[in-house]
Amino acid sequence: MQKTKLFIIFAKPTRPNLPLKSRIYTLAEVSDMLHYNYSTGASVMVAHLDPSVLGRIEKGQICVNFYTLVLIQKGGMSYALKGNLVELKAKDLVLVPPNYPVSYDSFTEDLQAINLMIEEDYYHRVLQFDPKLTDMEYSYAYNLLPVFHLNTNKEEFFVHLSEQIQNTIRIPHLYREEMVDHLVHVLQLLFSELLYSGEIQPSHDLTNKQNIFKIFIHMASRNFKKERQIKFYADHLNITTTYLSRTVKEMSGQTVNTYLNNFLYNEICKLLRSSKYNISEISDMLYFNDSSALTNFFKMRSGMSPVAYRRSFAGK
Repeated sequence: MQKTKLFIIFAKPTRPNLPLKSRIYTLAEVSDMLHYNYSTGASVMVAHLDPSVLGRIEKGQICVNFYTLVLIQKGGMSYALKGNLVELKAKDLVLVPPNYPVSYDSFTEDLQAINLMIEEDYYHRVLQFDPKLTDMEYSYAYNLLPVFHLNTNKEEFFVHLSEQIQNTIRIPHLYREEMVDHLVHVLQLLFSELLYSGEIQPSHDLTNKQNIFKIFIHMASRNFKKERQIKFYADHLNITTTYLSRTVKEMSGQTVNTYLNNFLYNEICKLLRSSKYNISEISDMLYFNDSSALTNFFKMRSGMSPVAYRRSFAGK
């Protein structure tokens, strides 16, 4: 595969004495460097990457203050992130959060990719629209810097969604802002679905125990309600149960079961405090065999029954 070497930085520092690595670039500055169409004050931008665009970029390292999503449609590219070389091929989707320095290493001559950029404050404002998403362990996901290999349907969905966002931004409309908010929210739901389904492709060397631990924590936070067997998590990580158990213990001093039980106990507490579900309904929601099993589990950790715990919060 013929590759063109590329080491980049998006723009020159505005202050000559500012160290290069400390410079963080805005959406407007990146737009200017790459000659993208940009509306002043815009929070979202959709663009297409190809060799002609990437050829405008200078050597160095990129660090931006917005979320960047890149979907490879054709060809491939690679970049260095946190000291790890990440290879992207067709149908790979990567999300890089703000303030992560990236050095782009190479790209193929036939590269075609969609580049979706969303300002950080705007991204989190839209995220607040949906309490279910707000409650998710998004920080784990962002620290993982995951790469997803999309199937054809999801790839087409992402491409169509990006086109809708681009067209909505371009066309003046009374409710343009609300429409863009909705489309970005749909994008966040897609990202959540990819995380929940465990379709993460290892963007770093999976033998690195810290990365294994982070991925396990994220998967556990999303699946503990139904999946509480170590085999489920080891299978998704393509490692043995023994290796996962040893890695989690070495990294945290806690066992896999401790993490799963803590997630479960905290969820029960939350439901008892803030919902009107009865004990039987909660046990069904959390896949206990019956309400007695939930009660025994809860009493071992709290020293009181679920009913007594709920009463202690009544009227508060």
